Formats: sequence, structure tokens, C-alpha cells
Amino acid sequence: MNRIKILMVLLTSGLITFGFVSYQPDGPVAIVKKIINDVKYKSGEQGDWTNAKVSQTLIDHDEIKTGNKSLAIILFTDGSGQLRVRENAVLQIFGQKENKQLNKNTVIQNGSVSFEVNKQADEEFKFTTPTAVASIRGTGGLLNANSDSTQVILEHGAMELNSLLQGGERGNIIGGQTGTVYRDGKFVFRNSTANDLKLLQAAKNINTKKVRVKVNNQVLEIEYLSQ
Repeated sequence: MNRIKILMVLLTSGLITFGFVSYQPDGPVAIVKKIINDVKYKSGEQGDWTNAKVSQTLIDHDEIKTGNKSLAIILFTDGSGQLRVRENAVLQIFGQKENKQLNKNTVIQNGSVSFEVNKQADEEFKFTTPTAVASIRGTGGLLNANSDSTQVILEHGAMELNSLLQGGERGNIIGGQTGTVYRDGKFVFRNSTANDLKLLQAAKNINTKKVRVKVNNQVLEIEYLSQ
């Protein structure tokens, strides 16, 4: 009986401290729809990189990594959007239910991701990079991230960009604009240039080439992303 009382006290304290109860989604947050060439998967619990597979389900904390001339297309299971993970990128998928809503956060450690996100109701859809947090409701575009900066070329919709640096700048961009958040916290935006739009269109490319290689009297067919 005393143990039950102690447990109830701890649970009540947690509710008072955080104001709500958060828990993991009942099923997968996303699924790998397409793979081209070298795509790796790592479970947030297991911690070892393995070859990703088509229809690979992704739950909270799972990671995806693409190699050279590679691509992974990821669909969110609630129908909220699609990601085209370009070559040499590393990202981690997070999904958390709060009050029956699934809030999603894709952490992009490095690389480029082309995205199409449907308009959200009250749910959150975020991208987090080493320098910024991007919050969106419904939009499409291209995000490029590294340790020095985060650049977003927005095709349509709107996005809020916030520097991760304490005291850093924040701002909004709309379709047809390009915004960049730098490591020092500075936020700069402008109308997208012809080169920006060229990069945006190239990021949608999923055309591939195939080569055949003979290994130990067996012919292997390798598919890779064309430029």
C-alpha cells in the first residue's frame, strides 16, 4: 500500500512539473518509401548502422544516412508530408504524442532535404539543425544544413526560422524567398535567385542510372542517383 502511495505522489509531481503527459506514438512515425544506392538505417535503441530497406518503418529516435549519389524518400505515416533526403545527409526522426496530437521534429545533422509538408492543424512540424529550428504548417522547399549555417529555399507556404544561439535572431520567410541562419545567430532573407530555384528543382530529381558489375561470376546491378 505504501509503495502505491509513493508511486501516485511521484506521478502527481510529474504532472505538476511538466503540465502534461507525453508519450511515444503507438506505431511508426514514418516509413522509407524509396531507396537509391547507399542508404543506412540506425535504430535509436540499437545504435548500429545497417542497410535500410524499402518499407522500413521509422519510430521515434531512428536515424537515416545517405551516401554519395544516394537518395531516400521518407513518408510520414499520418500523411503530413514527404522528405527527399539527398546524398551525404544524416537525419533523425522524432515523433511525440501530446493530447492526441503527433508533433514531429526532423533533426538534420548535415546535408540537404527537399520537403513537402501538408498544412497542419494544431500539430507541430519542425526541422532542427545545428544552427536553427524551422517551424512549418504547410509548405515545400529545400533545406541545406551544416555546422555553420542553415539555408531554406522556400517554394510555397511559409516558415519561421529561429536561431539556436541564445539571443540569436528569428524571422519568417514565404514562398519565393530564401532564408539563412548563421552560427553567430544572424538571420538573413531575400528573394530567391535563379540559382536558388535551380537548386530547388534539382533537389526534386529522382532520376537514376544503372550499371552492371561482374563479381565472382555473378552480375550485380547497381542503381545510383544521376546528377
